[in-house]
Amino acid sequence: MDLYTVRKQLNMGMPLTSIKLRVTDYARVSTDHLEQKKSLQNQVEHFEQYIKENPNWTYVKGYIDNGITGTSDIKRDNFMKMIEDARNDKFDLIVTKEISRFSRNTLDSIKYTRELLSYGVAVLFVNDNINTAMPDSELRLTIMASMAQDEIRRLSERVKFGMNRAIERGEILGNDMLYGYKKDKDTGVLNIIENEAKIVRRIYELYGIEELSLSKISKTLNSEGQKTCQNKKWCISTISRMIENPKYKGYYCARKSEIVDYMTKKIKYFEKDDWIIYEDKSRIPPIIDEALWERANTRLITRKKAFVMRKEDKSIYKNRYLYSAKIYCAEHNTVFHRREFRRVKKDITWVCSEYLKNGKATCDSPNIRESEVDAIFKELISKLQIDSKDIIETLMNYYKHLEIDTGIDEEISSREKEINNLYAKKDKILELSIGGGLSNEEFYERNNLFNNKINELTKELNQFKLDKEKIKGTTDKTKELKDILNSKVNSKYTITKIISSLLDHIVVSKINNDKNNIELNMFLSYKESDENKKLQPILRSSYEFKRGYDTSGTKRYKVHYQVNCYFCL
Repeated sequence: MDLYTVRKQLNMGMPLTSIKLRVTDYARVSTDHLEQKKSLQNQVEHFEQYIKENPNWTYVKGYIDNGITGTSDIKRDNFMKMIEDARNDKFDLIVTKEISRFSRNTLDSIKYTRELLSYGVAVLFVNDNINTAMPDSELRLTIMASMAQDEIRRLSERVKFGMNRAIERGEILGNDMLYGYKKDKDTGVLNIIENEAKIVRRIYELYGIEELSLSKISKTLNSEGQKTCQNKKWCISTISRMIENPKYKGYYCARKSEIVDYMTKKIKYFEKDDWIIYEDKSRIPPIIDEALWERANTRLITRKKAFVMRKEDKSIYKNRYLYSAKIYCAEHNTVFHRREFRRVKKDITWVCSEYLKNGKATCDSPNIRESEVDAIFKELISKLQIDSKDIIETLMNYYKHLEIDTGIDEEISSREKEINNLYAKKDKILELSIGGGLSNEEFYERNNLFNNKINELTKELNQFKLDKEKIKGTTDKTKELKDILNSKVNSKYTITKIISSLLDHIVVSKINNDKNNIELNMFLSYKESDENKKLQPILRSSYEFKRGYDTSGTKRYKVHYQVNCYFCL
């Protein structure tokens, strides 16, 4: 649209319908309710007919957002697509019902209409009789948009007031989608849905008695094809909220959170001590007995506290993996973090932390594959011609009293721990059975499962102990070490130990701004008794790897590494 010409024609008294324009429409309703869907359909049909009946206008297919609130324009996909299409000159005029359908935020209304005008696109608000092609439209738009915005504020306050009064009266709010229950619309009482209640009881038992993790529980339910009441897959947060909900033990619970601001939708979550909570089993029949509910929540709280402590103490992650805190971005001098590769989870990718925080716009460093770095290091070890005595000295740190650390001690300890945990679980289900929390049939079924697992682990434990005794019986242990080193020098375990001991850090950068041409500067901590050998000459090597897989949507490509190896003190 030539805004100057159109305004001149309008000022001369020519109606907008007499000007040749490409016209589209925008319609929106804020809920998925049937009445609103009918309203949306009526809007679409009305404006399509309105545009097509005008011989001077060319109809451009309209844009519809269904069941999305107007307080957040970012979430309105078709609205944002319309803005993008306006930028690409696909139409001249947008026809919409009223300002409240376009945007209920005054600033956004002005921002988007200004942006559209910069692209040569005007907006006609039919019910408000505002045409943004006119010079005085912004003043009228500001007034009308402010009124629409204030209506949202007053509606939000009325809803909040009504909810507070309902809480004071003890009304059970919401819960139409509370898994395991169905709310009676007439009485407000929650009725148990037995097929869902079985899943609820199972979740509490798996977490509180068998002590499975939330992740394992969600994977188990999803593998069985179980769905939430919203027909979605189970996730950790859903199960966690279910375990925390006092309604499952027959308690009324309200005022757990409150929306602070109707525009930002920021939510204030209250501490549990501030919740309104009391026993109300007559209207909320319990699915879980209080003992099991308390057991599950005690474990949940304990694990959450431990997680927070681990998160705060970041130092424990420093040596969590082989390359943790050892790979750096040359551009930002920030560490690389470990990520599972999306398509093949057995391969690990290391990515700059700056990129993970702020995206490609701030850091375009190449990612590197752990398998590729392992392969490079494996070849470097042979090129560096490290004497076997030095390797043995390195490995000795991982041997106790010259006993071979093949991981047997860890395996023995792991099996013993698992067996002890299973015996503890057997005691718990026995207590629950005695207390009436489990039927005899359920008790025997779970007890047999535990017994079978204990027998299996005991066999493995005995075999590891036999292997350990054979190693202890070796007469010449130094020779044993050398023999094992010769046979396993290229094993993942041995190379890992060598890398862990020798690698100080790696600096990653691109070559010629190409992410598939990667430079690795490797700095090794290597101790020598001879002072003249402390600073070794630079070792340079080139490597090439193929990435990508012959599956749909992927292409194979090559990455090249230029490796510069330094020995440092």
